[in-house]
Amino acid sequence: MSIGKNTQKRSLSRRQFLIGSTLAGAGIAGGALAGCAPASQGGAPASESAAASAEHEIFDLDSKSMTQGTWSWSTPPEDIPEGDIAETAECDVLVIGAGLAGCCSAIAAAEEGARVIVVEKSPTDTVCGRGLDIAAFHTKKQQELVAEGLMEEPDYRQLIRRWIYWAQGRVKEPLLWEWSRKSGACFDWLADLVEPKDLTTYVWDGYYKGPDYTEYPVTHAFYITGTEEQTFNFTFYGEDNTFGNIVLMPRLYEVLADKGVDLRWSQKCVRLLRDGDGPIAGAVTESDDGALTRYEAGSVVIAAGDYGSNKEMIQCYAPFQNFSTDMYVYIPPEANQGELHQQAMWVGAAMQKSEPHASVTHLDFGAASYGFLHVNGLGQRFKNEDVNTQSKSITKAFQPTKQAYTIYDANGLAEVKRQVDAGIGGGLQWGQLTQRIGGEYSLEAQQAVLEGEVEQGLTFESDTLEGLAEQIGCDPAVFVATVERYNELCVQGDDVDFGKRAEILAPIVQPPFYAGHLQACLLTMCGGLRQDLECRVLDIDDQPIEGLYVAGSSAGDFFGAGDYPTFVAGIGHGRCVTFGRMAGINAAGGNAHEQIPSIDI
Repeated sequence: MSIGKNTQKRSLSRRQFLIGSTLAGAGIAGGALAGCAPASQGGAPASESAAASAEHEIFDLDSKSMTQGTWSWSTPPEDIPEGDIAETAECDVLVIGAGLAGCCSAIAAAEEGARVIVVEKSPTDTVCGRGLDIAAFHTKKQQELVAEGLMEEPDYRQLIRRWIYWAQGRVKEPLLWEWSRKSGACFDWLADLVEPKDLTTYVWDGYYKGPDYTEYPVTHAFYITGTEEQTFNFTFYGEDNTFGNIVLMPRLYEVLADKGVDLRWSQKCVRLLRDGDGPIAGAVTESDDGALTRYEAGSVVIAAGDYGSNKEMIQCYAPFQNFSTDMYVYIPPEANQGELHQQAMWVGAAMQKSEPHASVTHLDFGAASYGFLHVNGLGQRFKNEDVNTQSKSITKAFQPTKQAYTIYDANGLAEVKRQVDAGIGGGLQWGQLTQRIGGEYSLEAQQAVLEGEVEQGLTFESDTLEGLAEQIGCDPAVFVATVERYNELCVQGDDVDFGKRAEILAPIVQPPFYAGHLQACLLTMCGGLRQDLECRVLDIDDQPIEGLYVAGSSAGDFFGAGDYPTFVAGIGHGRCVTFGRMAGINAAGGNAHEQIPSIDI
């Protein structure tokens, strides 16, 4: 078999990406595990294709200059000799990745009667989960709150229309509608699995209601039953983990065991197995000691996360992101390297058509309230602060020093409570991330957050504006003039400089004064493998690769330009649950579209 190639022209630069094959198929040729991707349409030898089409302009992050080169994954790796395989295992469904999507896929496949193996590259003592929230529509919990008169369900059709508009149309729209119709049933399925294991569901109430940006009451999370006080008076500096995916994932590992799923840790996938244009035949993994295991599987589900820890892939698919990001947050650290995106491309899969890929770049620390004054590193106001967190993060990157701070005074916390209680403001950290519907906003908890930030040097505190300016490293005269101008606008109730709403303007007059250092934190990259409604991975011609499925952050086509829709908080994890379950059912030979109940939108 010859190595085939496909070329795909990208829109962002004068580059073409070689989608080649890997000699990693199920067949044996010359004593090696070998495989072929589909032959190129042009019919040119692979060597010619690589020389002609794999060269790109690459921005070197160290030298800050453009050079000619190739992406490291453009050339498939060498064959794996048959003699290097230490073990062979068989299963009906192989799931790659033990995060939220992978666990949901594995459980769903096991419920179909399939023999399921999950391989995860992280060690046994790892919890493969991060974040708090899971979005879903028309869940049992929402219906309970509606019956109690504590909430109204949103207009889901309008929500999806806003989502499409938010994405600038760069989504595969049928995926959004399919998720919308089935997300509630899939979340209820998940809750039924883990609530017997001492978890309780709540719906978040930290909703921001602005004229241009409105959050919807569709955001769910789990907490340990009986830990209401710790959970709902939450601070970032508490000792106990009582809520979110950090408590959900260990319960899902227990469910896997209950269902007879074989979960294997410290098994890094290094090859997908495919013989030519045939179906996926399994995968090869490598353990920490270098031992290779071949998994012969009827189908494979890729649920290995995104590529947000891989700066080279970010440079390829969303180059501005490397410039704008200050922090990277992954649990486990450095986990999401995009290996399975690359391996899938080696056997003929294609990445989503829309570029650049969306990134979730949100401000962390510094109390990024909508109502507070924001200044750049020179002490100057530079934006209307009454915008979503992605906008705050990106706009900051255009400032002379890329630095920004949020400024408020001793009345700041009380002002945020006023805005949150009125449903007109709030913001990260100050939005009381675990405030449930029917709950109270806790000034005590938020004071603890502020004290923790000051102690860790994330927020500066001073009795004078001049002293605060010195701490953030700007000219005191410029900074004081900025604050005085802002106060003038607050008093007159009309922000003629940047157009902030009058109802969230509050002057900065009462010491002590605070400056929170705003950090643009990359939470996840939203681009991924091309997929259809059955969660099958597609090739460059939009044809499904038999036996290969994708779920969670490894999948593409679901989020468009810029960011995921933050007005549907938890949508990333919501996708993991819904499409994870669907991928597992379909990979096991079931029909998820028919088996999972749908709601009318």
